[in-house]
Amino acid sequence: MKSTIITAIKKAPRTPGVYLFYEKKQLLYVGKAADLRARLKNYLTPTDYKTEALDKEATHIKLLMLRSNVEALITEAKLIKELKPRYNILWRDDKNYLYVAVTDEKFPRIFITHQPQLAYGRWLMANGSKEKSKNYKQIIGPFTDGRPLKAVLRLLRRHFPYCTCSPHYRICLNAQIGNCFGFCCNKNTEPTQAEIRTYQKNIRSIASILTGKDKRFLKTLKDPYELLILDAIWSHQPYLANSNKSHMLEAVRRVECYDNSHLSGKEAVGAMTVLIKQEDGSWKPDVNEWRKFKIIGNYTQDDPRMMMEVVSRRLRHPEWRYPDLMIIDGGITQYRAAKKAIQILVAEHYPLKTIQVISFAKPQQEIYGFKAKPVSLKTLPEQWQRLIQRAIHQTHNFVIRYHRRIRARVFLKSE
Repeated sequence: MKSTIITAIKKAPRTPGVYLFYEKKQLLYVGKAADLRARLKNYLTPTDYKTEALDKEATHIKLLMLRSNVEALITEAKLIKELKPRYNILWRDDKNYLYVAVTDEKFPRIFITHQPQLAYGRWLMANGSKEKSKNYKQIIGPFTDGRPLKAVLRLLRRHFPYCTCSPHYRICLNAQIGNCFGFCCNKNTEPTQAEIRTYQKNIRSIASILTGKDKRFLKTLKDPYELLILDAIWSHQPYLANSNKSHMLEAVRRVECYDNSHLSGKEAVGAMTVLIKQEDGSWKPDVNEWRKFKIIGNYTQDDPRMMMEVVSRRLRHPEWRYPDLMIIDGGITQYRAAKKAIQILVAEHYPLKTIQVISFAKPQQEIYGFKAKPVSLKTLPEQWQRLIQRAIHQTHNFVIRYHRRIRARVFLKSE
């Protein structure tokens, strides 16, 4: 194995995440881990065909540090589905992948299945399954590890009850303990329209969580274990009361801040700075991960569109660790531009983790992104105020220095 890969493995963080082995530009294999360093050390001593092949062929490795096993599970599934790594396909055929299947019924049921088949525009269960005759309106996956997937579904079912059994006339155990509405087995009572809507909403919520989209139920969770297993979607939590904002900041480990600079639309540039939370709770700039962008679009007097370009270009680099929090220098239009960039990439099924976005309007000293209306900076907890002001200040200085260098070069060329 190349020395650069060995060094990267030895320096890998002890956090959940996803790892990607490459042979030059060819993606060879994607895997996930609860502890990246511990998992990757297994590749240093090849013991099977997979590790031996990667030992010979891989030229470099990329790591995506995530915040939970759940987020690693979902991210791995997205990457395998979208990028089709060579050895994931070779070493694990569809029979070994797991999918979450949602049935096409009045009261949809949810199952874990192997090898779904698409026929005539409809998903069918794998041959040999007890449910092989059922059609499925949605398939989510693939997932490579059944244990965390089952744990997530058990947890979600407690909050969003759904059916799994075939129609029958006795109340099932899940209905008795509140994990099922009993619509599939209680033939004596016709469900109301409100109950039908609630059930369908539950199914949509579960699908949304498993695909990594926006969720709004985290604030209802009290059990620390539930918060831990579902912290993959923490950053989409809506505005919390002031008493909870400090706790919300505890989940943030990496902050990126963005700003643009130009002179009447000329030599327009953008910049990104990074702050990393230390073990003692302080924040340290990671200068090696700061980035500069020359605006390439023909809209160099349109600050929101420039911001959208910079955020979009940055997010198309999954090899750069994604942030927990993005801070945008600007008001509501810059905030919306950053959110739109994220929405476009999500629509393209790009393997993004969930990212909290806020923006800071300096003249008004207001923050957008915590709730529908702007929030005064002064109303935030002190640690939020210090973090936002520091990120904005260092990014503004960084982009101004970069802009001045670009202008100086242009001036010298014109002489």
